[in-house]
Amino acid sequence: MNILHPRKAKGFTLMETLLAVALIGMLISIFLTVFVPARGMVQKALTKQESDRVISILRAELNTVRESERSKDNKASSPGSYTCPFDKGFYWILASTKPSTSVVVFSYRADTKASVRADGSYPPIPITESRPGGDTQLVSMACTMDNPIHKKDIMHAVGPVFLVKLTQIEPDHTGVYRLAKAPGIVSKASSPQKYFSSEDSSNPWGGAIFFRADFYLMVPPNPARYKNRPWSRVGRPIFSTNMSIRR
Repeated sequence: MNILHPRKAKGFTLMETLLAVALIGMLISIFLTVFVPARGMVQKALTKQESDRVISILRAELNTVRESERSKDNKASSPGSYTCPFDKGFYWILASTKPSTSVVVFSYRADTKASVRADGSYPPIPITESRPGGDTQLVSMACTMDNPIHKKDIMHAVGPVFLVKLTQIEPDHTGVYRLAKAPGIVSKASSPQKYFSSEDSSNPWGGAIFFRADFYLMVPPNPARYKNRPWSRVGRPIFSTNMSIRR
């Protein structure tokens, strides 16, 4: 006669469970120690790369006077009509008094099949339109928010849109350079010509203007939302840099 013995239940002892938990905890600790800082460094590098790219776009535009922006008589300048890059930078600083007229930096998909506009750029492809193929081009742009050619392009931007506040850096009575009291102020003159003529030969910087550029993330990228908004309601800049323009 065969006697059936009950099957013995098999499992882990308390000691085995504790050892397994300790091993898993050690592996997690090693992972966090090795991979999390590496991920942070990669993100930091990508952020630095993006900020450098945006700054270079602004710097390149400040050093360029487009045909549509050039003063007709090439003697007198005014907002939107410049004789040289110095004039352009001067008026862009003045435009930083409020966000609605300040500088924006963004990218958009240009329709290369369309006619070229007055400043030599192509119009954007609407952000809602999908157009695969070779008739598009990614264009990076820096302009004032109220630019008559590009103000509608902002609505079709690809990627982040940056709002830029330009504040002059000027020497105080002790000769130490400090930020001006408010953005949109250029001390000593109301026009580039007056500013340049006020700088005598004893000034080692000549007609240079130093300023700080504060970059804010524009969310949503809709110029109408910033029409009556002061800088105090824009938030904090995500990065800043010191720059200069020279004649």
